[in-house]
Amino acid sequence: MKPIFRIISFTRRFALWYIGMGLFVLSVSALSLVGPFLSKSIVDLIVAKLTGHPGNISMFLVFLGGIIATDIAITLFTALGQWAGDLLTIRLQTFLSKAFYEHVLSLHIGYFDNEITGQIVNKMYRGITSITEFMQNMLNNFLPFFFTAFITIVVLSFYSPVISILLFILFPAYILISHGSSKAWMGIEDRKNTLVDQSQGRVFESFVGIRVVKSFAAELGELASFLKTRREVEDLTKTQTRQWHLYDFGRRLVLNIILFAIFSYIVYWTYHGRYTLGDMTLLLQLVQQARFPLFAMSFILGQIQEASAGSADYFRVLETSSRITDRPGSGKLVIPSPARIPEFISFDRVSFAYDAVRNVLSDISFTVRRGERFALVGESGQGKSTLVNLLLRYYEPQKGTIRIAGQDILTVSQESLHREIAVVFQESLLFSGTIMDNIRYGNPAASDSDVRRAARAANADGFITELTDGYKSLIGERGVRLSGGQKQRIAIARAILKNAPIIILDEATSSLDSKAELEVQKGLAALLKGRTAMIIAHRLSTIANADHILVLEHGKVAQYGNHRELVRDKKGLYAQLVSLQQTLMAAPTEERQKQLAAFDLVG
Repeated sequence: MKPIFRIISFTRRFALWYIGMGLFVLSVSALSLVGPFLSKSIVDLIVAKLTGHPGNISMFLVFLGGIIATDIAITLFTALGQWAGDLLTIRLQTFLSKAFYEHVLSLHIGYFDNEITGQIVNKMYRGITSITEFMQNMLNNFLPFFFTAFITIVVLSFYSPVISILLFILFPAYILISHGSSKAWMGIEDRKNTLVDQSQGRVFESFVGIRVVKSFAAELGELASFLKTRREVEDLTKTQTRQWHLYDFGRRLVLNIILFAIFSYIVYWTYHGRYTLGDMTLLLQLVQQARFPLFAMSFILGQIQEASAGSADYFRVLETSSRITDRPGSGKLVIPSPARIPEFISFDRVSFAYDAVRNVLSDISFTVRRGERFALVGESGQGKSTLVNLLLRYYEPQKGTIRIAGQDILTVSQESLHREIAVVFQESLLFSGTIMDNIRYGNPAASDSDVRRAARAANADGFITELTDGYKSLIGERGVRLSGGQKQRIAIARAILKNAPIIILDEATSSLDSKAELEVQKGLAALLKGRTAMIIAHRLSTIANADHILVLEHGKVAQYGNHRELVRDKKGLYAQLVSLQQTLMAAPTEERQKQLAAFDLVG
């Protein structure tokens, strides 16, 4: 029951709604007990009339009027309660969605590096569905069931303690039997949820990467993998449902036996004159009203179990704490005038490891001056992107200090840090929507004319205006309707519109052909003008004009200087990489493979 108490506690802000709906529900339950007493009075009047006693027709009509009035009142309160329940449901869904989405957005990048996106989304929707359905059922079913059963037992105790005791025995019997069923059911449900999350995550990935799936003719393989998981879920469900129904059979059997004993008891003492026919009618109706909640116990327990299992992953995600958080008293990153802080970005003896096995960076120190173009070069896996991740504070170094404008980035808020940096990644991720929306993402307050100016500066206005709907053109999921060069120029326009003093280019042109790269380079020239830039590039021709180049090897600084200085050192890694790329331009295939074997270099 702990998960259930947690659900109630987590949604306690809706307490007034719960109380209001509870009053409607309890009113309906209380009114439902009026009918049996009115029926008893009617039966007593009829029996009196049949046995020759004088009858009062006006009371007969009063009792009938009471029955119809009670039924109408029940209908009214039920409708009002259900209407309030619908409003509560949508508000509860909004609250749960916001709480989950807001928390997930606040988590560190490392969390997403280790999770499948589809699984995260599946956990959110399963949790929201489980919690809202449970709260609805608790108010609309659980509460009236338990209230009706309790009042019925109390009323029956005035007529016969034996009947109330027999009914009361059912509850511990149900609890004992249900404990075993819940334990078995929950264990299997957790395994099913894990399989479903993995399966749904894979489905999401296959849809996102549908071009790869189709290009490798892997449709049948993806379907087979999905069906294999579904068969495992089916097998688990067969075991789960067999156990559940065995326990449920035991519960219902106990219920049948005890209710039969109560029925026999009432009929026996009515036959011997202890109860009148009116009393018998009342008692049988009350027992029948108690019978429904007890028979519904299986449904109630099933709902409780589903809510417990379905909400477990939801709360597990909410319990996940971000490893990167703003420290108490964190201030805002302030960028002063250029003259005051010549050493704009500095790494001082920085070391970092993603795990305890191996350092990715060891004792890295360098500075970047204001307005400088600073390039990072090295073989794949040597820590170039890690340096960028540390500067963005997606991760934090185990040792050393990173400063921007003299301020330790660990002492400023992440929001203020990210506002001062614009990034153009190798894969220019765009969102479904219009081109205008995607460019304005860099500055939501920008006007349409500002967006167009940024697009012209990024060399994107030409192809945008040629589209049927221009800036209002829908680009599809992840910009699927645009070419690589077009998407990259929109990403550059987005960065230009942000107008941040620091620019990071992470392989911004490595995936483009020569013509597209030329178009993108024109946009990059506008983006970098007057700004400080850190550039990662495998195509060394794109960084030949950098003010300084840092060469990384085995996670350490191997070389530092400008292009001319570094190429003079023929034994240095930079000169070897330049020579390799020049050789590959004209070398035959076998020679290219031989040369590439010496270096792990993309592009």
